[in-house]
Amino acid sequence: IKQNNLFLKEDKIILAISGGADSVCLMYILIELGVSFELAHCNFKLRGEESDGDEDFVKSLALKHNLVLHIKSFDTLTYSKNKKMSIQMAARSLRYDWFEKLVSSQKANYIAVAHHQDDSVETFFINLIRGTGILGLKGIMSKRQFIIRPLLMINRLEIESYLSRKKYSYRKDTSNQSLKYIRNNIRLNILPILQEINPNALTNINNTISIIKDVSIIFNAHINSVRKNIIKKEGNTFSIKIEDLKNLSPLNTYLFEILKPFGFSQIEDIVSSLENQSGTQFFSNTHFLLIDRGNILITNKNIENSNFLEISKSEKEIRLAFKKICFSVVNKSLIDNSQEIAQLDFEKLQFPLLLRKWKKGDRFIPLGMKNFKKVSDFFIDNKFSIIQKQEQWILCSGSDIVWLVGSRIDDRFKIEATTKKLYIAELLDID
Repeated sequence: IKQNNLFLKEDKIILAISGGADSVCLMYILIELGVSFELAHCNFKLRGEESDGDEDFVKSLALKHNLVLHIKSFDTLTYSKNKKMSIQMAARSLRYDWFEKLVSSQKANYIAVAHHQDDSVETFFINLIRGTGILGLKGIMSKRQFIIRPLLMINRLEIESYLSRKKYSYRKDTSNQSLKYIRNNIRLNILPILQEINPNALTNINNTISIIKDVSIIFNAHINSVRKNIIKKEGNTFSIKIEDLKNLSPLNTYLFEILKPFGFSQIEDIVSSLENQSGTQFFSNTHFLLIDRGNILITNKNIENSNFLEISKSEKEIRLAFKKICFSVVNKSLIDNSQEIAQLDFEKLQFPLLLRKWKKGDRFIPLGMKNFKKVSDFFIDNKFSIIQKQEQWILCSGSDIVWLVGSRIDDRFKIEATTKKLYIAELLDID
């Protein structure tokens, strides 16, 4: 606790207690240390009478040691089905959501959980088997936000020896013997073999995990610096110049870490596509990646697709995710000819104006031209990426396009010598 600065004696601590050996051990250690704390127990209703027996046992411990006890029951199976996640992940989600609320409602500083050295080693192997970067190999952290883990230096045998020596009773969870869970499989099959090969295997692995934790701090700082320099953001689109990427070596490792926040795992395929023609696409659960003319473009898969937005004469501002459009009526034209600003003849407009996403078949007369042009052809001529097309907003007067927002106004609505009042629409970043 002191070595990792987990908490101060005056901090309010709530101990997550299942009734099993690990959490009961931590409870008695905190009592011996003179730490003031409360208890919190989750009943996931997954093992029938056994789950209720755990709750009764924890109640008896709280009564015996005069400890405040918080209990929460969950319909874990229903939650698991509704959220389409495994029972283990559902239980974890429910548990930590409740812990967060408990910290707030009870004005506590930390929730103490009883993960120990073996749990950290098991987590190391779970991440290794699933496939992970260096950051996934650092086991379990001793402190993260409001969660603290005082037992990470202690292994399972030491815990059981302590409880046996002190003659402290605890509950046994029969589901810990089920091999359908990957963690149990590692605990019951893999770790015993490693200990047969070398009795100090778990200690040695845990020491390696400690080294990886320190290395990961340096590694993470470097990756964050590279990511900050190499990724540019415009609106809700992230871009990376392929030329900048190729200066990084080893490229696969860098790209894996750079793209990790976006959920992409197809690193070898993406690297192989960097030399291909534009248009190669990749998808993660949350994002869309496009190789486009010397750039990698990344955007959220759920690109905003609002219904029509009406713009009245008095409207001053409309917000669109990462951008806003400001409207004003003036008497003289601006010197600025930026595509981000549309200067329109007020008298030619039919209010309310409509703001919408472009759709197939849209046509307009681009400023400076006399004939209609398909918006899709305008995109091709101006080398719009797929993402830019998906994000393109259109300002309309009645059924006529007035402005491809941020790109080009329609020639029919331009200001002329006879124009008396100007309608200004300006596309700006949100501060």
